[in-house]
Amino acid sequence: MLYLQKGNFQKVVRWMAGAWMSANQATVLGLCFVVLTAFGFYVGLTYGKYQWLLLLVPVFLVLRMAMNALDGMLAREYDTGSVAGELFNEGLDIVGDTICYGCLFFIPNPPHLSLTLFLILAWMAEYVGVLGKGLPGGVRRHETFLGGKPDRAVWMGGLALLLYFFPSRVEDIAAYLIIVSFFVFLTSIVRVRKILIASEDESYESYTWIGK
Repeated sequence: MLYLQKGNFQKVVRWMAGAWMSANQATVLGLCFVVLTAFGFYVGLTYGKYQWLLLLVPVFLVLRMAMNALDGMLAREYDTGSVAGELFNEGLDIVGDTICYGCLFFIPNPPHLSLTLFLILAWMAEYVGVLGKGLPGGVRRHETFLGGKPDRAVWMGGLALLLYFFPSRVEDIAAYLIIVSFFVFLTSIVRVRKILIASEDESYESYTWIGK
């Protein structure tokens, strides 16, 4: 649902790019914040004296979202968009989520099953969203039910804050991720429904690179 505010968010963060930042630079900075997010989660939950790093995780996630909004906006503004750029951007979205949150596999007593479920459902939600562009209707689906990429950033930033202020709740990470996974799953359902609605009365032909 936060994606509906993307236009307003872009207006807020546009000043960060000034006149010096290119779309590629925004993408690289976004990747840096992905790594910093993973670093903050892992070190903050593994080494007690560095627990304060959890406070920075929401900041890194917001900055990652800012760079993600800026790269596409700058590509359009400077007319530097390309097929390769879009492929990289879409791929980096899901790889970025995997790095940001997959680091939880390596903390003490990791939530293996719930984290695996969460990441698989996140991959599915983004894959379904991308499918919308190649099917009748031709639109990349961003609709969410509290489970899109920006929503996931809010959920996980909130988790970092929760674990900083209430360290004993680390044992509840698994339950927390299951709740978030439910919303991510609903996001995929919403996107599938939107694809089907958009394809109504549109012709469809199945084919592969070798033909029909």
